[in-house]
Amino acid sequence: MVDERLRKALLLVLPTLTVVTLIGVGLSGMYFKDDVEVGNIVLLISLIGAALLTFLSLLFRKKAKGVTGIVLVFVLAVPVLFYFVNKPTTTSFGAALPDEIISAEVISEMKIYSERGRPFKSVTLENPDERKRILQKPSTMTLVTSDEGLPQHLYSIWIQGDSYENEIQIIVGQEAIRILGSIDGEDVGGEYEIEGGNRLLQVIENGELDWKEG
Repeated sequence: MVDERLRKALLLVLPTLTVVTLIGVGLSGMYFKDDVEVGNIVLLISLIGAALLTFLSLLFRKKAKGVTGIVLVFVLAVPVLFYFVNKPTTTSFGAALPDEIISAEVISEMKIYSERGRPFKSVTLENPDERKRILQKPSTMTLVTSDEGLPQHLYSIWIQGDSYENEIQIIVGQEAIRILGSIDGEDVGGEYEIEGGNRLLQVIENGELDWKEG
């Protein structure tokens, strides 16, 4: 049987850890995001389930071998599952955007807003070639998925597709970007760190754009 003192200690620790985990998850808000990974939801449910199963085993004084097995699986499997669910993936700027947007074929309106100090400035891109240049020149820029957030917003690119349901926003930082919106009723989005130079930022700042205040 499990040592009585260890059993009593675990009966106190497991519920406490579960409650603390749930409070931490609630305060972080990560499971309330629209783009939360399904794997993270499964992982959280598995964690709570494993803790509950271990708690019940201890409560009803099951054999030590069974309890030890559950604890070992719990301890070994969680880091592995967490790594595979949350490991960063690499893509490119062109691949992160829908084909119809990167080709600029269905764009009805495209604006860039500068958030570098005041007064705010904006530019409307009406020339299709100019739109393609902004979107396609940095298309091979390497992106790595991230959840660190953008420390600063330098520019926002707003893209309207061929209907009001098709809309994309690209928030440009110094070393990261965030993409959000929807195309044909499907959410498009992600937060990425940039590997190498930020070619999107370079294209915006080096282009001869007709900026206007406001």
